[in-house]
Parts: sequence; structure tokens; C-alpha cells
Amino acid sequence: MARPAQAICSVGAGAGFAGDRIDPALDLVRSGLIDTIALECLAERTLVPAIKARADNPQAGFDPRWRRRLSPLLPLAAEHGCRVVSNLGAANPRAAAHAIAGLCRELGLPQLRVAGLVGDDVIGLQDHIQWTKAWQGRLIGAHAYLGSLEMAQAFDQGAQVVISGRVADSALFAAPARLKLQDQNNALAGALAVGHLLECGGQLTGGNFEPIGGANKAPPLSADQYARLGYPLAHVYADGSADITVVPGAPGIVDVLTCTLQLLYEVHDPAHYITPDLIVDFSHIQFEVTGPQSVRMHGARGKGVPPLLKVAGFVEQPGVLADVEIGFAGDGALARAQCAADVLRRRLEALPAQACQIDLVGIDSVLRGSARAAAVPPAELRVHISAACDDAATAQWVEDEVYALTLSGPAGGCSVRSEKRPRLAVVDGLIDRRLVTTELVWGQA
Repeated sequence: MARPAQAICSVGAGAGFAGDRIDPALDLVRSGLIDTIALECLAERTLVPAIKARADNPQAGFDPRWRRRLSPLLPLAAEHGCRVVSNLGAANPRAAAHAIAGLCRELGLPQLRVAGLVGDDVIGLQDHIQWTKAWQGRLIGAHAYLGSLEMAQAFDQGAQVVISGRVADSALFAAPARLKLQDQNNALAGALAVGHLLECGGQLTGGNFEPIGGANKAPPLSADQYARLGYPLAHVYADGSADITVVPGAPGIVDVLTCTLQLLYEVHDPAHYITPDLIVDFSHIQFEVTGPQSVRMHGARGKGVPPLLKVAGFVEQPGVLADVEIGFAGDGALARAQCAADVLRRRLEALPAQACQIDLVGIDSVLRGSARAAAVPPAELRVHISAACDDAATAQWVEDEVYALTLSGPAGGCSVRSEKRPRLAVVDGLIDRRLVTTELVWGQA
């Protein structure tokens, strides 16, 4: 299989989150089917530690896995003429660009040009951010979601590696095609739809898929197939349509249903999906099977550029979050675990009810009261407590009460796991896009 001659861009999904596997990206580049590999490596949970790392060291604050991920990838990308785009720059894309340029030299690839997209950090503009709800605490970071244009310009200026901070996930995948698309909103809408389809990597190719009516049946793929799951790629055409597929022979499922489910993932209104680049209408998209593991996507429509950009704010709140578990196993484990949960409720009744959650992992931690009663009581399970505490001393009290169960009963409590961490909240806001200034910086070793 070769890249379609009429495709303006062929992009592969090399990662769907910060800690994603590395080998699927290598397989995609090695196949020769793509000209760009996109690595989606950023989320709110990974941006917070990056903000803190940058505060401690101005040269830190980007994905700590960058070297492990890029060391095997960059030589392959150079060999196959494949460009790399990623948001692993996190809170410090400038420093990331320089570090990656240094790695290129270490790898004997000084010819690779590395660009960093700077400008998503808008904490200096916090007085201009319209927060969606009031919050209390200390704002430690505020990052606007940027679009694809600047990354596309970096490629146009000769970058082989483009690193960003907070951009819309779909923008990473639309950027390689953007300047080659037909000059109409619908073509860009299609490229953004491609990005939304590919952004979660193996989730599109069956990794998080269960057929309708498949509950209580065996998974649709074998353990060996899940272990070697192929990640998706898209051949994008000038009108924004695309063929979604995988490397031939790679395990996975690419069909109308997997694509439809991914299209609706994290979408509140399919007819009005807001991205920094464009408001996209997914409601007219059609999927057509074009061959084994291949689906044609077309029909996305653009509805204009939004005047405001979304902002993710990170607020450090007073107090400490205590998160503690204790295990029970053997005959009567359920009854003993339920008793232990009741003991904790009595011992910790001074805590406000809304600040303390106690559940049984394996019984009601996810489904709450809607869980079906087990026909046979589980032989082992865990009591879990999460408590938002006003101070470290209260958090220590919560932990101590769980440990006390191991001696004061009920019997058999074991394998305590405890974590005490700062209380952080993610708050959403909006900012006038005209206030946000971006810049491309070129990495220097």
C-alpha cells in the first residue's frame, strides 16, 4: 500500500496521551505511509506538574518523557522524510524546542529544524479572562487553547519538528494539511474532524471499543492484538475529506461504528463543536467503508471562527486531599469491607459530608447505587476514602484512621495505600483571541 497520490497530507496518530506507547508511532513512520506523525501528549493533569516544574527551573516544564519518546523516533522520521508535531512542550515549548534541537545534534541529525510555538501561557492576561464560574485560591497557571495556523506556518518555513504547548488536540493533526487545503471553511472543518478522530490514538482503532450489545461478552480483540494495537492514520484530501486506516497487517478495528463513536467523543453539540480554528458542524459527516480497515470521512462543515479562545486555569486551593485505600480478602470480605466503611464514617463524622467520599472498589465506586448486587460476593475488594481536608493535620488524621482498622477491626484489613496531595482545581475561562500573541521560536542546541 502506498500513499494516495491525490492526498495533500498523510498524518499518523503516534500518541494519544503523555504516557502512551512509543512503538505504534515507530511502526507508522517505518511504514512510509505518512508524511507527518502527530503526538498528542498534553492534558490538564500533565500541564499542572509542568507549570510547577517550570516555576522551579526556567529550563524545565515540558514532557519529562520527551527524550525516551523522541530518541528512537527522530532518526526514523529523518530517514523516511516524516515530520513530527507534538504538544509535549507543555508549559515550556521554548525550552522544549532548544532541548530537542540539542537531541538532534546528539543523534547526528543537525539538519532537522525544530520550531516551538509560544503564546498559550496567558497568566499575564488574567484580568482579561472571563471565568465561567467564581473560584477561590491562587492561580498558578492559565493557558489558552491555540489553533493550527502557526504550526502550519512553521512547517511552511521548513520545520521538520514542531513543538507546542496548549493547543487544541485537533489542531496538531490539521496543521500539516492546513495551508494546502481548498480555501473554504468546509475543507478546514474536515481537517479538524480528522484531528478529532485521530487525537486519541488507539481509541479509534478499537482499543476502547465494545460492540453495541457486547456487554458481558469477550473483548472484540485478543490480548495479543491489544498488546500490538495499530494506531490510526489519515490520508487527507484538499476538500477536507479523508481516508482513515491503519498500517496493513496491524491489529485493530476501523469501521463506521468505531469512527462514529470517536467522532462523538467529548462532544457536547455535534452541530457546534468549537475549536480555536473554527466552529465545526459534525452533524453532516458520513463514513463509508472503502476497503479492509479503511473508512472514507466527508461532510464536515465550518461555521465561522470563534471570537474567543478557551482558557484552562489552574488554581491551588487551601488544604490537602487525602486519598487512602485498604484491602479485604477471603470469606466474608464484603461484609467486613462494608463494616470498615461504616467504621470510617463514624470515626470521621466531624468531616463535612460533601468533603468526604467513602466507597468500595469493586462494588459501588463507579456505579454507586445503580450497581447490580453480585450473585456471589467478591473474594477481595478495597475500601476507598477521598477527603478534602483543611490542613495537613486533618489529612494525617484521615490516613491514621484507615491504618487503625488493621488493628482495631474489622479483621483482615491489609495493603493500605495512601496519598496526600495539594488541592488543585481546573477552571475554565474565555479570552478575546486578539489579546493572545503567538511566536515561533527556532530551537538551538
